[in-house]
This record gives sequence, structure tokens and C-alpha cells, in this order.
Amino acid sequence: IPFLLDIWKIVYKHHPDWHLDIYAQGELRDFYLPIIEALNINIHVHAATDKIFDCYCNSSIFILTSIYEPFGLVLPEAMSCGLPVVSFDCDFGPREIITDGIDGFLIPLGNIEMFAEKICLLIENQELREKLGKAGILSSKRYSPKIIMPLWKALFEKMLL
Repeated sequence: IPFLLDIWKIVYKHHPDWHLDIYAQGELRDFYLPIIEALNINIHVHAATDKIFDCYCNSSIFILTSIYEPFGLVLPEAMSCGLPVVSFDCDFGPREIITDGIDGFLIPLGNIEMFAEKICLLIENQELREKLGKAGILSSKRYSPKIIMPLWKALFEKMLL
């Protein structure tokens, strides 16, 4: 969250008409909510939802600022809804999911300036958002149940031998 707030401060300076929606619950949400409200930079915090795909479909960009993400399922979920994604290139997950510059952007861990720059690029270039979003839809199909379930089944069968 601290990276996210620092990134959004930069984006907000260039695009105050855009807003950031955060969906969260628990202690961290309660801790950060007053900080976010005090910043007054067009961030809206929502309760966690079981209708997240509706939220994806009503969004333009998906950003992931995790510093550790073994396999961020939210990335292929968002991509399946046509969202270009911007994520830190943290260990394991994002690098396995995102093809940098094709279906999203991978940002060196901690580089908030570059992260904000890529978000601004997507805000300013609808054609690029759509291009990366369409590529994301195709890329996310790698994680469809039709493809993944046989792999899981084979793994479990191998383990039982």
C-alpha cells in the first residue's frame, strides 16, 4: 500500500480526473483508510467484494504493487476482462504471467517513478490500453480451467504413485 499511495500521488498530479479504486478488508484497510482520506487524491476504498469481475469490467487499468506475489491470480483474472496490467516485477508470479510491453508492464521492484509513468502512458493512450487489454485476454487463456485442471490432475496422480 505505501508504494501504491506514492505512485498514485504522482499519477494524480498529471491526471486529477482519474481515480483509483481499492478493494480491501481487514486490519490493513482500517489502518490505511484515514491516511488515504487525508491525502485527498481521488482514491476510493471499497469493501472486498465477491463480484470482483464486475469491478474489473468497469475499470480501465489494473495495478499490482505487491512486493512478493508467488502467483497473483488477480493478474490473469484482470487480464481476462481486457485490462492492461502494471505490476512490480517481484519474485515468481508477475514475471510468469505478464509479457512486458505486450499484455502489460513489469516494473523493477520499488521503481515508483517508472510505475507511475506507465500508468500515465496508459491513461493518455487509449489505443495502447486496448491493444494490451486484447493481448491480455488471449494471454489469460493459459490459465483457463480447461488447461490447468488436467495439469493439476496429472500432478496429483504422479504424487500418488
